[in-house]
Amino acid sequence: MTLRTTTHLGNHLFAGPHTTNGTLPSISGVYIITTLAPNQQHSVIDVGESENVRERISSHDRTSQWQGAQQNGLYAWVLAAEEASRMLIERAHRLAYNPVCGVR
Repeated sequence: MTLRTTTHLGNHLFAGPHTTNGTLPSISGVYIITTLAPNQQHSVIDVGESENVRERISSHDRTSQWQGAQQNGLYAWVLAAEEASRMLIERAHRLAYNPVCGVR
């Protein structure tokens, strides 16, 4: 059973955590990839946006980076957003969390 919840990341309410690609929604939006740190708090390791979140995460070119940065599993959090909004939201979250993967 996968626990479904929401969490505030920045000023946005993200749904998750998704632990398998099969539970990811096929929506336009922003995604945040986290891992559990030793203190059991989620630590942001990547932020991105896509027209189709499920397809993007399922075939992401940084999957090996995520696996190398993960401590206790990988988790995806998703926020539905249209193109203009999702790019601004992604940028804001990249600045706020400074993720270790996907440095731009």
